[in-house]
Amino acid sequence: MSQSTDITNLYIARHGQTIWNVEHRIQGMSDSPLTELGVHQANQLGGRLSKVDLDVIYSSSSPRAIKTAEIINSRQQSSRPLITEDDFREISLGEWEGMKRSEIDTLYPSLQKLYFTSPGEFQPVGRGESFVEVRERVLTLLHEVLLQNPGKNILVVTHTAIVKLIMGFYEGRTLDRLWDPPHVHPASLSHIAINGSGHQIKKYGDTSHYRRA
Repeated sequence: MSQSTDITNLYIARHGQTIWNVEHRIQGMSDSPLTELGVHQANQLGGRLSKVDLDVIYSSSSPRAIKTAEIINSRQQSSRPLITEDDFREISLGEWEGMKRSEIDTLYPSLQKLYFTSPGEFQPVGRGESFVEVRERVLTLLHEVLLQNPGKNILVVTHTAIVKLIMGFYEGRTLDRLWDPPHVHPASLSHIAINGSGHQIKKYGDTSHYRRA
């Protein structure tokens, strides 16, 4: 395990590619398994993070995130504590979950546009969450994680919207700019170094490990 320092390193990863990603279906809190490529992506990221002495791994409780986290953990020199958290799950998108993006575009064109252009005003069809609600649950949990792990190397394995919300918080980005670049690809890595005087974004959505075996 790494020794406590003045710097807390927060690593944030998106899960590997899934079957529904390939089919262009909305996942949200619903789930689909990693594809063969998704497993490979997780292994590539695990290889990259094998050079980091992680102290603890947090994962969304969605199976696609847990599988990604387990693969990454298997590449550490010794197994790290793996903690699953419901509040790191993807935004709940109600009736959209399981639907193809093309179907949503046909049935809910105005709402889909709002999702991407004015996320702060978005409300899902049926039971689901607004981005304001998701941001609250995610940042509340993240604050607790950081308080419990000062000076440690922390990995959080989660989902696209959650990565964007966390990074937006550290950037000072408003919700309506949530989907501005960079894009969060499957098994991409973001890294924020945090100390008592502030923070520094080291990487955001980096996929340079894709080139590695």
